[in-house]
Amino acid sequence: MQLQTLIFVLLTVGVRASPTVTSPYDAATACAVVSSSASAFLAISPKATPTVEAQLGYDCLASVPLHAQRAKDLVEAMLPFVQWQTTIEYLKSPPEGYTEPAVDLPSGFAAVIANISSGVYQTEYEFQVQLWKVVNSAHDGHFRFLPDLLSKAIAFRRPFPLVSVSFDGISSPKVYSYYDVIASQSSGIVPSALASIEGDEASEYIEKLSQLGALNDPDASYNSMFFSPAFAAESPGWQGYFAGSGRFSWIYPGPNTTITFANGTAFTVFNKAAVIGDFSGVTDGNSFYQKFCMGTPTTTVNSTTTSVATPSTTSSATSTAVVSAIGYPLPVVISSDQQVSGYYLPNSTVAVLSMISFDPTVPIQFQQVVQKFLASAKADGKKKLIVDLAANGGGLILQGYDTFRMLFPQIVQDGNTRFRDTPEFMALAQTISSGLPPGFDPYTSDDDLLISAWETVPNYRFDYNIMNEPFSSFNEKFAPHQYYGDNFTNIIRWNLNDNLTTINETYGMGEYITGYGPRANFTQPFAADDIVMIYDGYCASTCTIFSEFMRTQASVKSIAYGGRPNTNTSTPLIQAIGGVKGTNNYGYSYISSLASAALELNPTTIQSAFLRPLTNMLPYERSTDTSINVRDNILPGNLGDGTPAQFIYEPADCRLFYTPAMMANVTAIWEAAALAAWGGGNCNAGSLPSSNISSRRGLGSREEAMRVTEVVDIHLSTPLRSEEWVAKFAMSFPK
Repeated sequence: MQLQTLIFVLLTVGVRASPTVTSPYDAATACAVVSSSASAFLAISPKATPTVEAQLGYDCLASVPLHAQRAKDLVEAMLPFVQWQTTIEYLKSPPEGYTEPAVDLPSGFAAVIANISSGVYQTEYEFQVQLWKVVNSAHDGHFRFLPDLLSKAIAFRRPFPLVSVSFDGISSPKVYSYYDVIASQSSGIVPSALASIEGDEASEYIEKLSQLGALNDPDASYNSMFFSPAFAAESPGWQGYFAGSGRFSWIYPGPNTTITFANGTAFTVFNKAAVIGDFSGVTDGNSFYQKFCMGTPTTTVNSTTTSVATPSTTSSATSTAVVSAIGYPLPVVISSDQQVSGYYLPNSTVAVLSMISFDPTVPIQFQQVVQKFLASAKADGKKKLIVDLAANGGGLILQGYDTFRMLFPQIVQDGNTRFRDTPEFMALAQTISSGLPPGFDPYTSDDDLLISAWETVPNYRFDYNIMNEPFSSFNEKFAPHQYYGDNFTNIIRWNLNDNLTTINETYGMGEYITGYGPRANFTQPFAADDIVMIYDGYCASTCTIFSEFMRTQASVKSIAYGGRPNTNTSTPLIQAIGGVKGTNNYGYSYISSLASAALELNPTTIQSAFLRPLTNMLPYERSTDTSINVRDNILPGNLGDGTPAQFIYEPADCRLFYTPAMMANVTAIWEAAALAAWGGGNCNAGSLPSSNISSRRGLGSREEAMRVTEVVDIHLSTPLRSEEWVAKFAMSFPK
């Protein structure tokens, strides 16, 4: 590290830290020390987050005693929900090409229960860490259980962000201090790379640590450890998983981290623990357990709601205020929530559509931004389009469908999905399908409960089959189809002609999907060869749905950035999509609400026996996040063998390394993509069918007129969306 950068780091990492604990303490009283330290800090800065030494935070967590019977009850209550996970059998012996280790989830949970019974775990922390590791071993962002002790009270930080860049854009990337790389952009000095972390070679340490994450590709996992401009725009303050951002804040990084640079300089990072829970009344491990690990009583399992804004009108406003995503240039158009925006490369015929998520505050606002930008780009003479999907962990399922159809309105998307046909799922489907009154018409009924039951997958009359027609019978939709030693439903597709699913603001998205109804006659704005998608590997959930439509049906090419450093002279391609490729996830509480609703429809004794365990809310109460991947995505080439997209290796067409300039200016990422796609530039691996235009920047040089950014901001009403609505439409991989 350069001296001036080191001083900057030392100043930065100490900002807003609570008083350092210097006096010795007994491990048994660690929670009391955290409590008193946090209280003193909040008395001075009530709106800030207290921090203490990482060791103190860990000692507090480790002092919480194990309540063995409650721990066992928790794991056993999780098992009926785990059975909904579609990939259980595939994970035991993954198909060839899958890049993560095999894992037997049922055996993993059984081992945790056995360890509780035999006294292997001495503390609640030991138990919950092992439970968390079993869940994360699936490397599936839709398969989640974040237990209470790990996530309600303490969040660890390693205040030293890193980047992985190639200074010449050609040689294999190395690990650097983020601060050094940013400083190099003004100083012109090439900093020293990291040689080791905690005594291990730097990239090997990071790769090993990254495997504690939930991405399903090693290169994507490696990328996630570093600072990213797109992540920082989507999640302000993001510094990468290595620094303790996002889900890695639950992992204790040790009291400090020793870093050695290639020039021999050594540097010690003093790790922190943010006190995110209310420690008032916490005096020891026992009181911690009572405060954070007793669960929150829930009166009804189907009463959960969330605020999701919907439009009261379809008007938009053009603002002259300067609005841009953090670290991004001024856009041509942007949504008021900054989830989608459009840009023009300087003096170029290349446009950039940036979607850092498919999770807008208002669905129709996202739709309008994309529509306005594509129209503006064509009117302004743009010839090429970059679709930037960096940091995109998903969002509203049909937002991905709609965006694809705005780009390719004449291609009817497939969207082949299926559920696991377990006894629990079949009991639910049988009860709901038979429990709806004969002749029930959801379009004329005012019975909210029956309409909600109709608009669910377990009703065989809902959804389309693979021919885009309604299912004719229960057996056509749900009769078991066996693949890989497991049973699944028939192929299921969305029925986007159903106005209750689309334009209806209570049960649907609140917008028509492009390609249907009044949005059926759109014109394709760009040819497939004039579009390229760019990725950082994090693309997940709805992002994968959109990407698979673009790749498999429209033949759009892709560029993946970053990845692990080369271990030999050759540079391999890497996957564009490194996140979960499943197409729907349900929280435990929503599955409970379905089971509870079915129990009101007079199920048989056998059906009731399968449904009742699903009404146990203990796992929901003992966690801050739960999720099951309930719906597989089956790509067109796998309809015969039934292999889910989750297990299909799909390399990008081109791989590019990150450079220092890209960490300081996201436009450099887009310019490199344009050069590789249409300007005769080379990929570090793979290739793209480049056009005969060879200007490094121009791609048809064009002077840009000064323009005012258009901010699309729908006039809002904000009704509460039901838990059913969220489960039906919303899907993402939390960072």
